[in-house]
Amino acid sequence: MNGHLHSGWHDDSPTERLPVVGTRAKRNRLATTGIVLVLLAAVSTPFSATAPFGVLFAFAALFCAAIAVWRSREGRVPNRGRAMTALIAAPVLLVLAVAMTPPVDRAASERTAAATAEATEARAIAAVEQERAEQERIEQARVEQERVERERVEQEQAEQARVAEQQRVEQERAEQARVAERERVEQEQQARARADQQAPLRAAPAPQAPPQRPAPAAAPSCNSSSHYINSDGNCVQRPTQASSAPPGATAKCKNGSYSFSQNRSGTCSRNGGVAQWL
Repeated sequence: MNGHLHSGWHDDSPTERLPVVGTRAKRNRLATTGIVLVLLAAVSTPFSATAPFGVLFAFAALFCAAIAVWRSREGRVPNRGRAMTALIAAPVLLVLAVAMTPPVDRAASERTAAATAEATEARAIAAVEQERAEQERIEQARVEQERVERERVEQEQAEQARVAEQQRVEQERAEQARVAERERVEQEQQARARADQQAPLRAAPAPQAPPQRPAPAAAPSCNSSSHYINSDGNCVQRPTQASSAPPGATAKCKNGSYSFSQNRSGTCSRNGGVAQWL
């Protein structure tokens, strides 16, 4: 060795290839990792609860130690003893961890599987029941909506029928009132016509009873414009308009005038008929 060392390997010793310090520090970590995993497996193996973790730690330590030993044989990394220690201890701890791992309880597994199946079935049944309940709720809501709509239509139809019946009754009443008014007018016209026909007959006998006539001196006092001579030959005041019944009035006519007739027959015949007798 004549000082030809550089950042790589020695050129004058091909059989002895040593890494530089920085590379050695980097590649020694695999062996250290194997030792740490062996220690973790040794701590986890004695307890049945943690034995499954010991299996995992031991298997990982065996893997790391095998790679570290292989590299140390090629001269890539130093500390071959550390890698060999991990390689020997890892299988032993793996066997112990497997032995300490509690056996699988098939009955418990079956019970767990059955419980899981029952829970799954229960969830499926619950989902089906929930879907059925939702469908029933939707159906009930639809039926209720149809009932409300049907009642609303029936109420509208009943209201329309009531209005139509009321209109029909009102029309019948109006028609009856028109008929009654027409009959009343006809009766008044007939009564007026009879009165007009009977008036000359009643007035004619007056000249045949001279003894009952008033004195000749009284004849000029019966003014034909405001009075008339009735069937009895008396001078009677013609109907007159007044706000209240004047003295001597015997009936109030329908046109508002007051009659002084001394007989009920023909009273107010030319003034719409008698409205009230006084």
